[in-house]
Amino acid sequence: MKEIKRLIIALQFMTRIPIPIRIDLKDDDFLKSTAYFPIVGFVVGILSLLIYLLLKSVFPREIVMTVIIAFSYVLIGAFHIDGLADTFDGLFSNKNKEGMLEVMRDSRLGTNGVLAILFMIILRISFLTNIDDSYIMAVLIITPMIGRLSQVLAIMISKSAREGKGLGGLLIGKIGYREFMISAVITLIIGYFIFPIQWLIAITAVVLIMAYLETYYISARIGGMTGDTLGAINELAELTTLAMVYIILR
Repeated sequence: MKEIKRLIIALQFMTRIPIPIRIDLKDDDFLKSTAYFPIVGFVVGILSLLIYLLLKSVFPREIVMTVIIAFSYVLIGAFHIDGLADTFDGLFSNKNKEGMLEVMRDSRLGTNGVLAILFMIILRISFLTNIDDSYIMAVLIITPMIGRLSQVLAIMISKSAREGKGLGGLLIGKIGYREFMISAVITLIIGYFIFPIQWLIAITAVVLIMAYLETYYISARIGGMTGDTLGAINELAELTTLAMVYIILR
């Protein structure tokens, strides 16, 4: 029962899916809900797959993938793409640590953030459009799962840059290997049934290494991680996943 409760917490926290269930939230449950972040990705992937199946025989592939990307952002409230924009605005603002954090807190969107969003969306649509038809349905599911798994890794290995402030500060550096291992096992078990396992392991390993390096780089620049940078990790992990699949299938 506790695990179902934590899964619901993860879905309520990470998506805009209306789940009319009141949860007696405790810090321990909130932290342990991170283990189920890949299931959130699985739900996002399944819903994206339904959009694909509904539209694939009606519209050209590019339009279908554009709708899927737009739908996925609406489904999560543009949570991660906003974090990507804020992260790029902050990191490339030519300011010191405090200045970068201040830029990231600013609700206004800067040039670096706009470019990050633009290139992220273009590249994601381009990769999805050019991935082989026989694998695209599996890719729509595993990509958001690996993205959330990368977030769990970043949460585990980092500390908060804002001394526990913000939503990210409630999680960052406060979970252990248990949550990461559960999320990794969930990702690999689900992926095993829909994607060649040797490719899945290779892709997941590369993406996690990239997420580790990105987390290390960001932490070195601003003294830790924030909710915004966790969103950036997810976006970059999903893009890396698509790029790896495209390379393997060429």
